Amino acid sequence: MTKMHFRFKLAIVAVFGVVIATNSSANEPVTLVSLLHEMTDREKVARYPHHEFRLKQASSYNRASKTPDDPKGWFDNFDRNTNDTHKNYVRVEDNQGRKEYVVMEDEGAGAITRFWVPWKNQLQPGTDVVIRFYLDGASKPAIEGNMFDLFQGKGLIPFPLAHESLRSAVSFFPIPYARSCKVTMSDHPFFFQFTYREYEEDVAVKTFSMDDFQSAKRLIDTTCQKLLSPSTSGSGDVVNLKETLAGGNEQSVLLPAQEAAITSLSLKLGSYEAPNVTRHVVLKIRFDNKETVWCPIGDFFGGGIGLNPFQGWYRTVDADGTMTCRWVMPYQNNAKISVVNLGKDPVDVELSATIDDWKWDSSSMYFHAGWRGQYPVPTRPYSDWNYVTLHGRGVYVGDTLTIMNPVERWWGEGDEKIFIDGESFPSIFGTGTEDYYAYSWGGRSTDFYEHPFHAQPFSHQYNQLNRKPKIDEKNTQGFSTETRTRALDTMPFSSSLKLDMEVWSWTDCDMGYGVGVYWYGDADTKSNHAPDQEEVLNVPPVPTTKSTPRNATTSSTGHAFPNSVEVNVKNVLSKPEHIALKPQNLKRMKLKGTWSQDDQVLFKNTRIGDAVEIRIPASGSAAETLTLHATKSGDYGIVNFSVNGQPAAANVDFYSGEKPTSHGPIALGTFDPVDGVYVLRAEVTGQNKDSLGTLFGLDCVTQVPATGGF
Repeated sequence: MTKMHFRFKLAIVAVFGVVIATNSSANEPVTLVSLLHEMTDREKVARYPHHEFRLKQASSYNRASKTPDDPKGWFDNFDRNTNDTHKNYVRVEDNQGRKEYVVMEDEGAGAITRFWVPWKNQLQPGTDVVIRFYLDGASKPAIEGNMFDLFQGKGLIPFPLAHESLRSAVSFFPIPYARSCKVTMSDHPFFFQFTYREYEEDVAVKTFSMDDFQSAKRLIDTTCQKLLSPSTSGSGDVVNLKETLAGGNEQSVLLPAQEAAITSLSLKLGSYEAPNVTRHVVLKIRFDNKETVWCPIGDFFGGGIGLNPFQGWYRTVDADGTMTCRWVMPYQNNAKISVVNLGKDPVDVELSATIDDWKWDSSSMYFHAGWRGQYPVPTRPYSDWNYVTLHGRGVYVGDTLTIMNPVERWWGEGDEKIFIDGESFPSIFGTGTEDYYAYSWGGRSTDFYEHPFHAQPFSHQYNQLNRKPKIDEKNTQGFSTETRTRALDTMPFSSSLKLDMEVWSWTDCDMGYGVGVYWYGDADTKSNHAPDQEEVLNVPPVPTTKSTPRNATTSSTGHAFPNSVEVNVKNVLSKPEHIALKPQNLKRMKLKGTWSQDDQVLFKNTRIGDAVEIRIPASGSAAETLTLHATKSGDYGIVNFSVNGQPAAANVDFYSGEKPTSHGPIALGTFDPVDGVYVLRAEVTGQNKDSLGTLFGLDCVTQVPATGGF
């Protein structure tokens, strides 16, 4: 037998094998085991579900929210329960003298696929609330226990299937049921979300039991290991692209012309020094002569504006700048991947894609990724901001939201409202934007966190490379990026899906919104948002506070010093590993002096000879006169400054025998920007004989055109 005949026979066997497997899987019941396998099956999400279901959610959304025709009720923010007058749950039952609050109830076959509850006290974890899951009408709960002990990844359900997010307990552990499910809590249900599948009547489901749980322990452990160590199963052909893209240019690579699927896609830029590059560089993919992917790379891979590393099940952003996605993207005949540089400066791009075999059938769907951005977005009157509206058949699988908040106060009270297949009221009505992204108490929860299915890669000034110190800080000013991908909580739709997120900030201001959305769909499934190059380039400016610094006359931007750029942690380009960066609010310390926004960055653990480099964005391309504002204190050192490699201020002594106070203006000189920035280098060169240390703290740099004027 020749190799050619052998391959032909294998192809026939493979085709019939797929058909048999497909029919078999459609007839098999849904079980705990099948759901755990499905959770880590990336190929399965690229096919429309054989076991058809509608994703729904029971939550503590305000029951006054009935119609957008009544804005007062529709945007009512009271989504919780703290006493008997609050009724944002199903009902209260008496169970043999024990009061139980029913928070979720479903009749018919289904499966709970996601569960979120917050801490009741944002500064103190822990709860006495007992949660109970009653399945198929049983009088005894199948699962019962302390709500946090069960679902923070340290008890019955292991991490990461359950875990402690930022001030929350979150579970993705599946709980299937054949006939009904009722969930109760022993006390007023503060905030809550239970996301569940409602299966079609002809779908058989095996109800969860603790016996099944014990039998599945090995699979549960294996699933956890897979989620925490994501890798691609593909080992097919690899296509590469390595180019320098001039501003406005596009480069493409063709994929094999056959039935196939992208199983891994990686992209890396030569530099991320200009954070906006992850918005200005756009990824495009065409499958079978139709463009289904058009998305800025920061929003596609989930890191947002700039390089913000994190790891998830479907995507990873590494600290070296390599961004990888593991969505399976099938096609029938042809495909093309393109990278577009919408910015002005050239960009070095490296791209690699792995292509594996795929058998296209009637359930196969194309992968889509779209983007929408808007700046400004007024926060008053309250409004619903549309992520996307889809028409056709498909499955929604995730999104990444990057917002710009110009003020310190919390921005994200807005609820998600998801309408599926033309329903008049959303079957998924949330309780807050941070709740949708699986954390809580957003005003304080600005630290980096990551999980296989959700993450906060950046918030305020913190990311994986610059963790938030253990301080009680409430400041959400600046950019925040929230990302969520779906496994068992995907959202199938047969005719339409509409996802809105309320714009609900505590402050009347103008925000910036940008969202990448991901879904699978048929060839004729359409989005309401077309590619928008103009909005991609409309990146919201770095925000400034509106508060008035003490003892200072402020400019119209809220800075004590006009035309100033804040020194912040995110703009530190390099430093020795032992140096710690600490943002400080000097207003709270009741110090004398004037600072641009009453804060500074403190450089700790510094030694003589240490140097740091800080990126200062230029106002334009012309030369500017730069002035540094900083702090002096009893344990500060002597620092030498240069700008773009040229001498600036020599050996500035930051020692003060009194309490910390502002140093006063430090003339750096006049410099031409290089590639739109100034690199400020600060080197510790000595220590005053009376000083207790060699620390230093920097406030801002003012910029004045060299020709004079503002």
